[in-house]
Amino acid sequence: MKKKYTIAEDGFVGYWHPAQGHDGRALIVFPGSGADYKLTWQGSYFLEKAGWSRLLVGFADWDGLPADPLLTPVEYAERAWKVLKAEGYEHVGVYGISAGAKYAITAASLIPDIELVIAASPYDHTTEAFQGMKPLNQSTFSFRGEPLPFDPTVTLHRNIFGVLARTAFSKKYGFKRMLRGCYDENVPSEEARIKVENMHADFLMQAPGYDDCWPSDEAVPRMKKILADCGYPYRVQATIYEHGSHLLGGDLSRSPQYLKSMKNILLAESRDQDACNQAREDSMKEIVAFLEGWK
Repeated sequence: MKKKYTIAEDGFVGYWHPAQGHDGRALIVFPGSGADYKLTWQGSYFLEKAGWSRLLVGFADWDGLPADPLLTPVEYAERAWKVLKAEGYEHVGVYGISAGAKYAITAASLIPDIELVIAASPYDHTTEAFQGMKPLNQSTFSFRGEPLPFDPTVTLHRNIFGVLARTAFSKKYGFKRMLRGCYDENVPSEEARIKVENMHADFLMQAPGYDDCWPSDEAVPRMKKILADCGYPYRVQATIYEHGSHLLGGDLSRSPQYLKSMKNILLAESRDQDACNQAREDSMKEIVAFLEGWK
């Protein structure tokens, strides 16, 4: 394995971090929105300590990639999977937090050889791409050269400043739940729903009791029900961390400044960061235990 993979040479941006243990198995790790390589490496280091080799793969804002996902190829995941298979890793899973979790479940729904999915605070619909506050009338993701169906980001097609002001001063949302208020304006469609029932993978999903960023607390129970109703034949585990925040499934203790900044953005973190830290610890323990059951 190379230490670094590039778009020019390999068709994706990736960084390889091997670990001792679990021979023949590896994880592809996707970053959350706004998470650079360092934050992604630190946040997922608990996997390496548990013996899991991981290939960190960016899908936006890494090494020359666009700052915001726009028709981002799901093939990044497929190319990373092929590299791991060629290097002797017979069993490959994916792991992601937030936007990385959405990319992970999208990839697994389209690439049947992915055997395991870990999604912390995922959303189960493809959404419209945007640049800054400008809607682009395009999908965030593409596959085989075709855009995936998407739900428009309704707020961005309105007077955005008026919407943000109304949301910031509302009793339901407030300043630290503005993102959630914007997502709740969307109208989820069946066409844009990520078809998790098409996966061939063990599936662990986690969400907070109320997500300040986007409705992962609604998406996780919805995906669980869909899989139960269709008789999904693989392991499914869905956990709601009532006192957690959007930032589940990763180790932020190594990034104290980032964690401190989240108090200014997420209501759950500002209300009780100790409880959020405990939820993160518990979610990481659950992830490691789930991985141990990967057959």
